[in-house]
Amino acid sequence: MLAVGSAPLEGGPARASPQRCLVTWTRRQKAGVMITKTPAPPANALPLPLAALSLAAGLDAGGVAVINSALPAIGRQFSVSAQSLSWAVTGYALAFAGLLLGGGALADRFPRRRVLVFGLLVLAAGAVVSLTAPAFWMVAAGRVVQGAGAAITLPAATALVTDVYPAGTARTWALGIFSSAQAAAYGLGLVLGGVLTSTGGWRWVFGVQASIAFAAVGAVQLVPSARVERPGRVDVLGAGFLTASIALLVLGGDLATQASATAVPVLAVAVSFAALWWWRGRDGRPVLLDRALLRLGSVRLAAGGAVAFYFCVTGSLFFVPLYLQNVRGMTAAASGLGILPVSITVAGTAALVGRLIPRFGLRTILTTGLLLTGGGVGLWCLTGEHSRYWWPILAGLVITGIGQGMAFPALMATGLRDVPESARATASAVTSTALQIGSGIGPAVLVAIGGGNTALSLGGYHAAFAAAAAVVVISAAIAAARA
Repeated sequence: MLAVGSAPLEGGPARASPQRCLVTWTRRQKAGVMITKTPAPPANALPLPLAALSLAAGLDAGGVAVINSALPAIGRQFSVSAQSLSWAVTGYALAFAGLLLGGGALADRFPRRRVLVFGLLVLAAGAVVSLTAPAFWMVAAGRVVQGAGAAITLPAATALVTDVYPAGTARTWALGIFSSAQAAAYGLGLVLGGVLTSTGGWRWVFGVQASIAFAAVGAVQLVPSARVERPGRVDVLGAGFLTASIALLVLGGDLATQASATAVPVLAVAVSFAALWWWRGRDGRPVLLDRALLRLGSVRLAAGGAVAFYFCVTGSLFFVPLYLQNVRGMTAAASGLGILPVSITVAGTAALVGRLIPRFGLRTILTTGLLLTGGGVGLWCLTGEHSRYWWPILAGLVITGIGQGMAFPALMATGLRDVPESARATASAVTSTALQIGSGIGPAVLVAIGGGNTALSLGGYHAAFAAAAAVVVISAAIAAARA
């Protein structure tokens, strides 16, 4: 699974930009465009800032992966159900999704290196809360704080890459390394989570995360500090409406899977906040995300596809370690190593997509990627109590990994296809936020479909995998018709 901060690729048939939707929006933004002035660093110093920024951004991708193999151990210690256990994933995604646009606004309005350091410290604080937790609710609370830290860290780190490395070959190289490092961090997190849980216990997972975050705070001092001309202020009330709407949407979806009586009121409040945000921005106020951007069909298609994509990916990969440990009897370390092929396959495939999109077109790559993602997950419906690892688990991991490596950059490119250069950062944030909404909803919904308890039956696993695959296949059909 690629990190959401990865550099998007562009390609496919050229299309005329729908200027009618964006001309007013563009005029509004001209007075507030950020201008970054950064002297080019010496050639022999180029790798050092990039290494520091990759380390900082990798904490998000690695932090998402490292928790997967530790979840069964956490559940056993605190005797919590799978439905409750999913909040260790959902809480992180809820905070990240809700605050991602706000993190980008901070990085556009304050010195970016300082914003990055602040985000890393918040992330480290969340890890310490989970590390010392005497009850599961504190583990989940720490994960929420970590999600907030990552929402601040990732936009700042990505923006600093573009500040430090000038446009052209240097920036292309830097963004490629930056993206690859995040994919590698995810793969390392899958293995490290299992190894740490098996050897030292699940608390070591959070201890290592905190240590790396503190090390990254020192490392980012190697990054040149850019001088930024700050744009106008963000409308705080409008930004709050949007943030609350996204967070409550994820919360309401989770409550709905539990048949909670509060689900409908929470979702109603989420819709109300979204309406207030829409109303607040009617006269051009800077409310984090201008509604004119959402009128673009490509932006809406990418956002919808991103929700379905990460619903399937994150939700299904939440279940694979549970199946390997609770049904197959693997250790946490073995299950972590067992999932590693998906990360390797994603990284390898993504490296080739830049050549495939111009040759076959964006629609073909996106549709094929989503179908392969769903097909690989669907294979796991063939698992049994004594199935061999290579079939269907490994086969599904490889197939879905190829699909993810194709679909992720194609989704990002789709979201940017009709957007002028001055609006691409905002459009990218829309797709990234949609990915996190899918990530937050997926585990909770699929746990409910599978039975909603710690020891799911084999049929429960199959139902969850089938539902995840169906969602992304439907998304592929929509992409084939509209991309």
